[in-house]
Amino acid sequence: MPSRRDVLKAGAAAAGLAAWGSFPAAAAGATGISGPTTITEPGDYVLTADVDAERGPAALDVAASDVTVDGQGHTVGNASGECISVYRGANDVTVKNVRVSGERNGVHVAGDDATLFNVLAEGNGESGVHLSGGKRARTESCLLRENGRYGLTGADSREYGSADDALVRACLVADNGYAGLAFRRTTGVAVERCLVADNGVAVPNRGHGVELIGDTDDLRVADNQLLSNAADGVGGPAGDVRGLNAVGNVVADNERVGFRFDDLSNADVKRNTFARNEVGLEAYATDSRVLHNQFVDDDFGGSYTDSTVRGNRIVGGSVSVGDFIRSVVVENLVVGADDDGVSLVSMIDSEFGSNTVVGCGGDGVATAQCYGCDVQWNTFSNNAEEGFSITWGSDSTFKFNTVFGNGGDGLKLTASEDEPGAFVVRKNTVSANGGVGVLLRDAAGSRVTRNVVCANDRGIDVSAPMDDVDPAELEENVVENNYVC
Repeated sequence: MPSRRDVLKAGAAAAGLAAWGSFPAAAAGATGISGPTTITEPGDYVLTADVDAERGPAALDVAASDVTVDGQGHTVGNASGECISVYRGANDVTVKNVRVSGERNGVHVAGDDATLFNVLAEGNGESGVHLSGGKRARTESCLLRENGRYGLTGADSREYGSADDALVRACLVADNGYAGLAFRRTTGVAVERCLVADNGVAVPNRGHGVELIGDTDDLRVADNQLLSNAADGVGGPAGDVRGLNAVGNVVADNERVGFRFDDLSNADVKRNTFARNEVGLEAYATDSRVLHNQFVDDDFGGSYTDSTVRGNRIVGGSVSVGDFIRSVVVENLVVGADDDGVSLVSMIDSEFGSNTVVGCGGDGVATAQCYGCDVQWNTFSNNAEEGFSITWGSDSTFKFNTVFGNGGDGLKLTASEDEPGAFVVRKNTVSANGGVGVLLRDAAGSRVTRNVVCANDRGIDVSAPMDDVDPAELEENVVENNYVC
């Protein structure tokens, strides 16, 4: 059985991390550093020994632009401050091939356009890397682990602003006390091809893989593995998240939600795999697209307005959503949910089409409210209770659906007791259900026409069981040209 460290190393290799301990030769003519230093001139610098300091602000202070510091595998430590600090105004600084471990942050970056490459930041009292307002920082092929708070944090400050346009790529971020990566009020951040695992060892409720704090704009999260974090895979006390591109991630075994967004707009969530989280995706989204994701023993939750939910595969979990409002929900597969396959508070002015909901422990689809919707070309089969059930609804159309083998009613469509509504039920095939094939309750002015309704316990029933609908209104329903057998 491989050890956990072996598993993380394998994941790091898969993510494309540089091998720690293998370093190209330093630049010819580089200035050697063997102790605590403040760099004030541009140029190439190389560590010739470990640097162990007890001073502030840092063991190595970089106060000049156009500087490269090559650690050649040496360690920079500091018992009283930062290990390496890149000052505000010190731009285009590269720090590479170095281990940092100290009392506060491993590498503190306030300058713009910094590059951190092959940095091992472990055991720091605060964060492995702290981006303090520096723009366009690149952190690539780094190992950020076992730090007291964060593996990497992109903070904002009143003086310097946010760590905007940061890129974190091909890094291993594991076993940090709080979140693996944290970004506060940022724009244009990208996290790509990283392994972010087992964070939250000190404060589990802050142990997100990627923590978002405050408003976030234009975030990209792509091709990462977000595994076994103590809280969400991506989440936290975010404000508005505007402009999300989350694609190709594996999000599994996190203690809470895989992706959680409380106020999301203009998002693309595509081709991700969610497995065995408390909930896979929980997004309260507007003008967003959730496309071709896989959910394995995981639920799909949230609420969606003016959005498209297409081509998702939910196996062993359910779609448990507050609302679909003016949304398109098509070509999804839900298989084997323990309870209802799709459970909604409301579906309003939406298209629900070409979905397959099979083998669920409750209803195939159960919605408390359904108004102004088109429900077409779906298959609801072999669910334990109803195929499709509405508690209150009106002005919705059901066409070309296949509803068979459900334990209860095939289509159970109920209008409001206080204001009878109308449904159009046309050209559906409803067969071998344990209850009524097509059941309309408290409806007035509905049309049930040209359906095939066979081998159900009963065929078609239009009724007002509580006598809340005037008999004259009940007679306004049209039931004709159906094949009932």
